[in-house]
Amino acid sequence: MVRYFSPANCLHTQNTGLKCYNSELVTEFPMLVCLCFREKPEEIIVRPLMGNGASSSGVKRKRVPTLYIYGLSAPARAAWMTAKAAEIPVRLKYIDLFKGEHKTPEFAKINPDMTVPTLVDGDFTLWESRPIMQYMVSKWGGKHSYLYPTDLQKRAICDRLMNFDLGSVYKTVTEFTYPQLFQGKPPDPDKEAAMKKAFEYLNRNLDGGQRYMTGDDLTIVDISMATNISLTEIKGYMMDKWPDLAMWYRRMKALPYWAECNKGLYEWKTPQ
Repeated sequence: MVRYFSPANCLHTQNTGLKCYNSELVTEFPMLVCLCFREKPEEIIVRPLMGNGASSSGVKRKRVPTLYIYGLSAPARAAWMTAKAAEIPVRLKYIDLFKGEHKTPEFAKINPDMTVPTLVDGDFTLWESRPIMQYMVSKWGGKHSYLYPTDLQKRAICDRLMNFDLGSVYKTVTEFTYPQLFQGKPPDPDKEAAMKKAFEYLNRNLDGGQRYMTGDDLTIVDISMATNISLTEIKGYMMDKWPDLAMWYRRMKALPYWAECNKGLYEWKTPQ
């Protein structure tokens, strides 16, 4: 179990006078905690309620890695979901891409490519979601190492599918959805056809009745692919043509941390 701590109250509440719809009162501290993505809190610290000792995944509170994210970003959501799935405590810091916060000199010193997610672990900095996911599970996964298996053959299968995710799933989904989301363009039939080919491949991959992309265990492959595919939800895209893929996606959305980590997506889906 984790709780979320912010040093500032919800700006949405301050500006409107309305009660924050996504906050909780933390009894251990006299503060109201906000998880709104519409208004960026200064920072949120995610940690297990385990006192001052080490967590079950081996990360000590004195050195909690920092993960820079943006709520709508599929790669950022995937990195956060991985931390949740592996019970890795992280310090979340929100970078608002639409306000250009990733282009500030301060952030450029952390990540010269100015992208999210970005992970800072002491004096080591890493960006790009897939290496971040692999690094976090490899270093702190503990009993959740199945998310990125140590067995070389199982890991090779994960790596193969992660490459397919980057080159086919993420590529085709963003090329289809981004022009609609950010430019107001109608769906492009050619872009949709390319995306459908990727979905057909994934559906075949699940044809053997396995629960997840690499077998019966959840891995970072599933997390990365699901957050990418979730972008199609904003425009109400249905996957009924691919029943095995649709069932897998429902299984991913049933994960206990899905709604929390993907809140930024659904706020875009909901009319403002």
